Amino acid sequence: MTSTTPAGAPGGRRLFISYARPDSESVLRLVEVFKALRHTPWVDRELESEGGKPWWDRILAEIEACDAIVIVLSPELFDSVPAQREREYAADLGKPPLPVMVEPVTPDILPPDLSNRQFVDFTQADPLAGAKLASALTGLPCAPPLPDPMPKRPDVPSSYLGDLRDRVRATGLTLDEQVGLITELRIRLDLERERQAVVTLLRELQRRRDLCHAAWQILDPLLRDVSGEPSEIPSPGPESQEEPAAPSTSASVQQEPTTPESGLPPAGWYPDPSGRHQLRWFWNGCWTSQASDNGKVIDDPNF
Repeated sequence: MTSTTPAGAPGGRRLFISYARPDSESVLRLVEVFKALRHTPWVDRELESEGGKPWWDRILAEIEACDAIVIVLSPELFDSVPAQREREYAADLGKPPLPVMVEPVTPDILPPDLSNRQFVDFTQADPLAGAKLASALTGLPCAPPLPDPMPKRPDVPSSYLGDLRDRVRATGLTLDEQVGLITELRIRLDLERERQAVVTLLRELQRRRDLCHAAWQILDPLLRDVSGEPSEIPSPGPESQEEPAAPSTSASVQQEPTTPESGLPPAGWYPDPSGRHQLRWFWNGCWTSQASDNGKVIDDPNF
């Protein structure tokens, strides 16, 4: 875990940079300018892969130790829960804020803690912008001593997509849970910066062994619309599906659908992955709605 520059650069300030991940390239340009001005900028990109409480504790410790917080303004900033909590905690500690705009932002949509503050326009990242940064830093007040007692540290912010990923990978999902996940993921498809990650999660959900047929009917056209490609896992149509014969209670049932050289497991009865019935008919690479209990074939409408 390292800061962007060695701590204690002579004559400069220790700066905590709060930003949204899509602005990483702009932040790197800012970092170089701060270094040239003999300040010590700190960003958390080295720590991001750690995640969880250790990552968040280090961020809060850096806020406590900094002389000022640089708030990187862009439209993406306002969707970042970690950035919001960083600003709030810095304000509780009395850290002077320096808003720096790297992408055009309409002042009317700024949150209350930023709407009345002057900011440095760094959208061009030219020498004039660097001079304005130097002037703004010179005019910042000194940070007061840390309060005693210290305010409560903010909780670790959870990643929304991370939560969805964990739910997609849960051990068991009911039909309602599967449909709910598809609905939530479909909403996130409208956010361009999350689109590819959401498609990946939708395809991961599609590959679940316990995916219900009813959920598949919602998921398949959604993925076709997003990618323009057929579903990775086809579902048998009612007219072409091979009608399964009722399994004998004494018949040998395969434990797993093994894949032959043709690329698709053979049609057959296998233990029901949903756990609702004893067996389920596997056909054309897909679990079907046909189930069986004690040799009697039934239709499972929730699958």
